[in-house]
Amino acid sequence: MGQLSDQGRFRMQNGISVVIPSWNGWPLLQQFLPSVLRAAQVYRERRRGETEVIVVDDGSEDSTREALPRTFPEVKLLRRPENGGFAKACNSGFQQCRFPLIALLNNDVRLEEDYLCHPVDHFSDPEVFAVTARVFEFDPPRFATGGKVGRFRRGFWSVYFNYDCPEEGPPESPAKLLSVYAVGGFAVYDRSKLEILQGFNELLSPFHWEDVDLSYRAWKRGWRVEYEPRSVGYHRISATIDAHYEKREVEVLALRNRLLFHWINLHSPVLWGQHCLMLLVLCVTRILVGDLGFYRAFAGAWAQRREAARLRGQERIESRRSDRDLVRIFREFFSRAPIRIYRGRKEVDQFGPKPPQRRTDQG
Repeated sequence: MGQLSDQGRFRMQNGISVVIPSWNGWPLLQQFLPSVLRAAQVYRERRRGETEVIVVDDGSEDSTREALPRTFPEVKLLRRPENGGFAKACNSGFQQCRFPLIALLNNDVRLEEDYLCHPVDHFSDPEVFAVTARVFEFDPPRFATGGKVGRFRRGFWSVYFNYDCPEEGPPESPAKLLSVYAVGGFAVYDRSKLEILQGFNELLSPFHWEDVDLSYRAWKRGWRVEYEPRSVGYHRISATIDAHYEKREVEVLALRNRLLFHWINLHSPVLWGQHCLMLLVLCVTRILVGDLGFYRAFAGAWAQRREAARLRGQERIESRRSDRDLVRIFREFFSRAPIRIYRGRKEVDQFGPKPPQRRTDQG
């Protein structure tokens, strides 16, 4: 009995919870959940850890609530009464997780069967907060997301480029490949650190920049975000967002949240001054090119300025690294690491990594 008890504790301590937020996404869940369940099975077999898969239904009006329990009885369904957006749905799921690691996935991601096995290696280092994966688009399977590149320029953090590496590193000891942030649709988090940060910032609902904000706050607490190229997924990009929002509305929301991110997290006097100066320039000049969306985004952010100021004060107190520390860390890594940075689709098409040969088409 004692040996069984020890085995049980080991499986719990090595367990991983998978959280999938979903809004009117039953067709996507039907298509992609089988690969997630297969990855969970492989994790149990290879890593001898427990798993659970939690789908957070974020106020759906489709057949998710009735069909999912019948089709996937092994999946736990968490029902939210109304749609609250990505951050709120994820936070609801995080609160229900039982295991030390939490894998967060979009509902439109298909996984390679060993996807969950590799990020675990990183968390033997207590400074690691999160691990982000290598992801390809569907049809054709073009490289979409890898390690995230970031630099501070013209008063803003730019975090839009990806990198990959020619050498993936030995399987037993992954290289410390830094990433500015862990992409919310395909990341694994340390649950204890996630709880300290209180999950995603719900002020950034319904979507965009909440994953940048979370990782940036983790970096400033003294933790790290790393990239694991052996964890591979395939993403039907923006399947949920495109079905419910106009493109221009998405752009306005993204810019509003980008502004709020800086107003909450940018504390260096020099960098803050550069941001304010650039913001003044934008306010004066965007009208000249007819960019009314900028003013809508600014107005939306300005309406949340008091809450942003409250969070700013809180984050300033909790920070262990400065913004300029992060500028230095990222600059040194991206200038010295054996990686290739991709700055656009043309570079990806010419030089980007290809999907692993073991991939099989499902669904």
